[in-house]
Amino acid sequence: MTEGLHYTACGLDYVYLQNGYQIRDTKHGKATAIRDAQGLHDAIARAIISSPHRLRGQEVRFLRAQLKLSQEGLARVLRQRRGSVARWEAAPAKDIPGPADAALRMFYALKADQHAVAERLVDLLTEIDELEHKLSIREAAFRDTDDGWRPLPHAA
Repeated sequence: MTEGLHYTACGLDYVYLQNGYQIRDTKHGKATAIRDAQGLHDAIARAIISSPHRLRGQEVRFLRAQLKLSQEGLARVLRQRRGSVARWEAAPAKDIPGPADAALRMFYALKADQHAVAERLVDLLTEIDELEHKLSIREAAFRDTDDGWRPLPHAA
C-alpha cells in the first residue's frame, strides 16, 4: 500500500497514513500536521511488537524513542552493550538477534501497559543517564593530604 501520506518523520520507511493529517502552506513551504501524533506513534509501536516479522534496526530506534531511553538505557534493559544497540540502529533493514527481539517486544508491551516495574525501570535508567551526563568533569580541584592527593568535592 503506497497511497496516502508516506510518513517517514517517525523514522520508519514503510508507514503510510490514509487520513488524520493536514498539509498546510507556511512561509517556509509545505508542512504536515498530524492529528494526535502520540496516539499514532503508540498505534505504530503496538503494530510493530505484534508483527510476526523480526525487529530491524529502524524498529529498535523507533521503540527506543517511544520508551524515551538512550542507547545505553536500552542496552541495560536488554542486557547488551550500547555498541550493539548502536549497530542495530545503524543498519535499519537488518534483523536484530532473536533474544533481543523478544526481550524488547516484551519490555515495550509492559511499559505501554504501564506495568509498575517497567515504569520504574525506565525512570531509573533515565535518572542514571541524566547523572552520567552531569558528571562529565569540566573542572577538578585536588588537595595534597597526609594520605596523598584527594579530589575536592564538586560544588553542584
